[in-house]
Amino acid sequence: MPALPCLLAMHMDNVLLSVPVAVLTLAIVAVSVAVAARLARWSVGDRRLPLMGVMGAFVYAAQMINFPLPGLPGTSAHLGGGVLLAILLGPAAGIVTIAAILIVQCLLFQDGGLLALGCNIINMGLIPCLLGWGIYRAVLGRAANAAAWRQYLAAWIACVAGVTAGAAMVPVEAAASGVLQVPIRQFLSVMIGVHLAVSFFEGAVTFAVLAYLRRVRPELMGLEPAAVSAAYRPGYRVVAASLLVTALLLAGVVSWFASTLPEVLEGSDLHHSSGAAAQAVRNDSPVIAAVDQLQRKWAPLPDYNRREAPPPSWSEPNGWRSLAGVLGTIVTLAILYALSRWMQKSH
Repeated sequence: MPALPCLLAMHMDNVLLSVPVAVLTLAIVAVSVAVAARLARWSVGDRRLPLMGVMGAFVYAAQMINFPLPGLPGTSAHLGGGVLLAILLGPAAGIVTIAAILIVQCLLFQDGGLLALGCNIINMGLIPCLLGWGIYRAVLGRAANAAAWRQYLAAWIACVAGVTAGAAMVPVEAAASGVLQVPIRQFLSVMIGVHLAVSFFEGAVTFAVLAYLRRVRPELMGLEPAAVSAAYRPGYRVVAASLLVTALLLAGVVSWFASTLPEVLEGSDLHHSSGAAAQAVRNDSPVIAAVDQLQRKWAPLPDYNRREAPPPSWSEPNGWRSLAGVLGTIVTLAILYALSRWMQKSH
């Protein structure tokens, strides 16, 4: 397979899309998220609705931890979190939650293009939440008495399917926009291969969160409480606080040492086996260029850093990235908490 020095990540840039495809996907997402918000009011119980804010903050923080991909020098990846959100909150609330995360990342930190926001929500929200949740429930069977091994196996399979299917949409959307300068089969094989590996990391994180909640509050996942006195189990507020503290530590401290390798194709080349380089994407749209410039101008902390700052070194703690992580975590928490309160009142 031809080597790729830099991969298209799940957060797509504007340059990967034509204006018609961008507008169409934004319209699809606007309708889908509105319907999901309405369905979430009825499908999520009062105990789980407040978890939208905490879990949204946790997934936002987890997405900040980029890790290098073995065998692909110069490339990094991060977790998605859509399958985890769908398992814990249901697919409708999961879609609303991941949409809020991606909007915060796009508007505040220029992580993902403004016109590409529709595609990003489809690829990281709609597909993983719907497909992942469906596979999870099919493998799990009757949730109330599901054995631990069956639940973890269901979650792993759901992560592999949901993450990989969402990643496969990136080449399809770019090809539909007419901007690809390389064969779609080559691009598609790389995206699927890389994100199969990423999905195993995602499965591990999902496994850890489910194992924790299964022990402390199994009813949040539709399971019957373990044969342990309720007096020995922490309350819902304690569980929520523990997840929020973990999110703040990930965003404020661990993110200092996350990989600084690029995860988005920014004018890089796909090298063919002959050694000749070919431009992977070409987009001459003045609208795309104008939106890119507008987004760079108004994003408070572009790329989770101060403006015009040099790229941080992996070994040096980055206070600006820490600030962006904590700020994004708090903003995501506040937005989703307000949404969950509205859903509770309008139920």
